[in-house]
Amino acid sequence: MYRATYMLSCATKHFNVFEILMVGRLLGGISTSILFSAFESWMVSEHHSNSFEGAWLSETFSLMTVGNGIIAIVAGWIAQTAVDFMEHPVAPFDVSFVFLLIGTILIWFSWRENYGDVKTNTTDAIKDSIKKIMASRPIFLLGATQSLFEGAMYTFVFMWTPTLERGGSIPHGVIFATFMVCCSLGGAPFEP
Repeated sequence: MYRATYMLSCATKHFNVFEILMVGRLLGGISTSILFSAFESWMVSEHHSNSFEGAWLSETFSLMTVGNGIIAIVAGWIAQTAVDFMEHPVAPFDVSFVFLLIGTILIWFSWRENYGDVKTNTTDAIKDSIKKIMASRPIFLLGATQSLFEGAMYTFVFMWTPTLERGGSIPHGVIFATFMVCCSLGGAPFEP
């Protein structure tokens, strides 16, 4: 689902029609939400089903965070290289589409399906989650803080390009890679 929605999001960048571009942003948002939940849920379920040591899970998440930062930095440089080579501003989305397609094929043939707890009714699970959020002030505040942070982050993501372009053409990929270096350095003191 993630790969399909994000591939469609990438494809919409080739249209100079506002409504199509907004559908692309919506698909990108859905994809990002899936990205930050489905793969982690899959990994936790696989971890438990294989009876791995509990400490390994936090170590894996720590490595994942470092790896995500490194991949984001490399992706920024690849994106800039794609723009420079293809001389088209949506070239990074085309490169992303190719990587998503390759990833889909690799995952399709190498990962086993993991449905988690199939005995759980989705509606009941959502209701139970809402009750737990409302019953716990720390969980509610954590969710609210995360939502506000994500809202601010998406506003920044939406606005940084036109703000910096006021002075002329800019190397988007290099700037993105620099942002990712700063994020990685900012998070480094908090690594276990």
